[in-house]
Amino acid sequence: MGERIQHAMGYRSTIPELRYDKSGSCHTAHVWTTSLPPFIGVVLGTVASLVGQLLQGRASERAEARRSERDRAEARRDERLTHLVAFLCAVQEAERVAVDRYQHNETDAQWQMRARQALDKVWVTQKTIHMVCASEVNKAARRAAFAVQDVIRKGPGGAGEQPQDERVWQAISPSRREYLDVAAAYLSEEEHGGRAATRPPESRPDGTGPGSPLIT
Repeated sequence: MGERIQHAMGYRSTIPELRYDKSGSCHTAHVWTTSLPPFIGVVLGTVASLVGQLLQGRASERAEARRSERDRAEARRDERLTHLVAFLCAVQEAERVAVDRYQHNETDAQWQMRARQALDKVWVTQKTIHMVCASEVNKAARRAAFAVQDVIRKGPGGAGEQPQDERVWQAISPSRREYLDVAAAYLSEEEHGGRAATRPPESRPDGTGPGSPLIT
């Protein structure tokens, strides 16, 4: 009975075999064979295939996640670089306005309008840096913005034979150089790991700011 059950379940089977005894008579015998080892091999092969597919799928997902993160980081870096360069261009334009005032003695209404537009652009681009970049970059940008604003409103200062355009450049150059150095270091850190941007309050020790009168 047990043998029939095993045979029905596919575990064992019999194969007829001719055997001879000592007297030379021929008898039919049944040799039991089993299909269990092949069955186990099929199961193990199926499991191994499924596990391999699962691991491959997870590896692909991780690789795709890393690519997506790199793409997002690169997009953020490009955006910040665009804003950093825009601020630098605004400072350069404001410097030209200051040179026209103190080197070429332009004081008419057209110059007044140019000066206001230049300073507006400086402060708008600085506030954009405040939103998207780290604290030290924003602080350097604010110092450069205030330096440009002071030169346009109060003049470059100094006396002697030195041309006014050189004085304007000397008044702006230190804060601009600091801004360039800080921005370059920030972009390098972003490229090698990333960091969060922190935003300082809009304040200045002397109490002045972008809203004060243009010419005093």
